[in-house]
Parts: sequence; structure tokens; C-alpha cells
Amino acid sequence: MTAIAPTAPRAWAAGLAERHGGRGGLIALALIVIVGLVLRVDSALEPLDVRPGTDSAVYASVAERLYEHQSFAIPGAASPYDWSPGAPLFYAAVYYATGGVHPGVARLAVALLGALTIVLVYLIGRRLGGTAAGLIAAGLFAIYPVTIFFTGKLMSEPLATLTLAGAVLAFFWAGDRGRAWWAWALPGVLLGLTAFARPEYLAFIAVFALIALVRGGLVPALVLAAAFALPIVPWTAHVSSAEGRFVPISTGGGKALFIGTYLPGNGLHLDVKRELLRQFEGREDIPASELSRISMTPLLDRVASRYPDLERDESLQRIGRENAERYLSEQPLDFAAMVAGKMWHMWHGSGAAGRSTYGTVFQFTVLALGLVGLALLAVRRRWEFFLLALLLLGITIVGGLLLAGTRRNVTLMPLVIALAGVTAATALQWARARLASR
Repeated sequence: MTAIAPTAPRAWAAGLAERHGGRGGLIALALIVIVGLVLRVDSALEPLDVRPGTDSAVYASVAERLYEHQSFAIPGAASPYDWSPGAPLFYAAVYYATGGVHPGVARLAVALLGALTIVLVYLIGRRLGGTAAGLIAAGLFAIYPVTIFFTGKLMSEPLATLTLAGAVLAFFWAGDRGRAWWAWALPGVLLGLTAFARPEYLAFIAVFALIALVRGGLVPALVLAAAFALPIVPWTAHVSSAEGRFVPISTGGGKALFIGTYLPGNGLHLDVKRELLRQFEGREDIPASELSRISMTPLLDRVASRYPDLERDESLQRIGRENAERYLSEQPLDFAAMVAGKMWHMWHGSGAAGRSTYGTVFQFTVLALGLVGLALLAVRRRWEFFLLALLLLGITIVGGLLLAGTRRNVTLMPLVIALAGVTAATALQWARARLASR
């Protein structure tokens, strides 16, 4: 009797365990994902206090307004499109799916996205350094305190963290030799969704497209670019029409440029706020807890009033450019030191969890391991090195030139932690070889 050949899905499933280090590897991954999910669900069920005017509060307000009034703009807001649309649109979609404004359900959805990101971190680490590297990376990301912390409020970082990790993994997959041209559409769409949540990733289409051109040719690069534009163009048309000028995603660029180039305030949000309060209101020695509760908006409005004939964002952009020209010509060393300090500051742990002793030790340990892992990829002549290096370096430069908030590094941490997994797995292999040689 002739045996029936297994179908392609059955053959794929049959080899699943073998590809992931055996059943033990799959069980370990499942346990890691469960632990990570439990930690994030616990954070989602105990929401954090959110100060009015912060990004989280604005995202929540916009999402509620999208659900109840089908409008993105907040009534009375001078710059309703200063905030990136990805997060509020996602949370509004959750409200539509559940038939009401349910922030708790939205946070639980974020917890599920976090669990999915753990799997992506495993797959990136596995590709770069094998199953052990993937499992170590997944374990580190599962207990990463910052992402657990951010599950307790509605932020944009959990979405961008997932989509960027997915874009990088899909790009690696599409870049394998022999892959069809249409494979490049997936990383393009995911990178577009990342920019939708974090607009600083708009410029990185040039990096992805250039590597796609080198790796696959002109058609893959064009497919990638077209897929990138797919989720962005409708929104660009909407917000540009509403603002009466071309706006790719959001209108907050002027604010970021002014704060980032303001040398008296070290180019940092809180320090600039402190300096403006001193100038405009004569207030000094304001405690950090009080300073964080003071709204920056009226202070920036006063700064922008220097050019009353311009829109607020355009005025702040002009003042920011003037700052850069002035300080580069008059105080170039001080300005360079400020930029370098902002780059260093950008990689600190974010939020209360990231600033804790445990969070700080965790953050800088995985950063050190990640840099070693990146060096290992370069030594091994892995083409993936170029994409990862350009992403990490590019966002660091963006932080140095514009806003250097520690939240910028959160989106990149899956990649850093995957590289840390490569370092740890390599160290384990070296230690085992040493023991075996004895």
C-alpha cells in the first residue's frame, strides 16, 4: 500500500520542534511568553496615574473622541495634530471592537501585543545567533521592566515596539536569497505602521530601501517603498488638508527642534521648561515633582509669539533653526557637548521602572551586551549588521539633534536585547568548549 505524502502544512508542523531546538526549546519559549504575558496583564490591571497634558492622557482623550465623535482633533487645542496618530487610532479601534470606551480592555490588548513582541524577539535572536540566543533574548525581554511599566497606561511605544521588531524580522526574511519580490511588501507596511506611531521612523525608509536595493535590486526597493507609503498616504492627505500645508504625519516637529537646540536648557524637555519658567515668570528652584506637572504648552506659545505672523509649529521651527545656527557659530564646543549628552541621556531607562536601581542595572547591562552582539555580527560578516547598526545609530543621532526623551530607546530595545542574546549565547558556547577541552 502506497504511503500518502504529508501536505506542506503537516510537513512544516512536523519539523517545527527540530527547527527550534527540540520540544524543550518550544516548551521554554512557551513558558517565557506566559511569564511575560502575566507580568504585563498584571500591569494592565493596575493602571498608572496619568498627569493631564502628557502624551498618555492626550492619546486617551483623542481615542475617546475618535470613538464618540469620529474626530481626531481635541476641542480648543491649538495644535491638534502635534501627536502621532498610531496610538489613538489603535485604541479607538479597540473601543469600536468592544462597543464602548474601555481603557482597561485597551491595556489588556497592549499586554497581548507585548507577548507577541516576545515571540518576535525570540525569532530575531534565533536568526542572529541560534535557538539559545533567541531564548535568552526572549527571556530578557519578558522581564524588561520598562515595557511592563508602559502596559499600565496608553502609550505609543508598545505599538511601535511590535511593528519595528516585525519590520526588521520581515526584512531579514525578505532579504534571504531566492525570495520573491512581493516578500518586500511586508517589511514596508510594518515600517510604515511604525512611523505612524513614531514619526521619527519616516526617514528610515531610505535606509531600508537602500539595503533592499543592494540586497535584492530595484524592484524589491520599489515594492518596499510603495508598501511603506500605503498606511501613511491617506493620513498625510487628511492632515495636510486640515492644516493647509504639507504634513507627513504630525505637526510637532517645531516643538522638537526648538527644545532640542535650546542650549540654555541643555536641549532636554524638563531643563528647557525650567529655564523658560525662570525667564518668563522668574521662578527658580522648582522641585522636579512640581516641574513635571507644569504644562509646557503655554511656555512654548510665548516662545512662538516671537513670530506672530507664523503658525505656532512654523514659528518654533524657525526659532529652532536660529538656535542651531547661533550656538554652532558662537558656542560650538558647548553645543557639541549638549548633543553628545543628549545621545547618552536618550539610552537611559524610561519611566519610573527604568529609573529604578533594578531598571538602571538592567538597561545598561543589556546595552553593553547588545553592543558586543552587534560587534559579533560585524566580525561574522552578517549582512543584518548594517540594518541594525544604522537603526541604532540613526535614532541616537535623532535624539541628539531633537528631543532626547528616554522613550525613544524603548522601540529599539527588542533589537538591542536580541543582540544581547547573541552575546550571551556566544559566551555560553565558549564556556562549554573550554570545559570540553579540559
